[in-house]
Amino acid sequence: MGNVRSRAIKRIAKSIVVDFFDQLTTDFEQNKIRVMQVTNVTSKRTRNRIAGYVTTLMRQIKENKIQTLEELE
Repeated sequence: MGNVRSRAIKRIAKSIVVDFFDQLTTDFEQNKIRVMQVTNVTSKRTRNRIAGYVTTLMRQIKENKIQTLEELE
């Protein structure tokens, strides 16, 4: 079974990947810092959930499960 994420977490993460694709990696710690810089999320838990989904999306892009960024919109 996979992780359960709200639509808000997915929507924010997808928009971050589309806008800041060249600044993101498959490393959670680096993505967590980038999410903190580009959003105004005050909750640590929410920030980590967004960064985790960003990392998942970046891994899927790397493995060619997602071919284009337009698929995320």
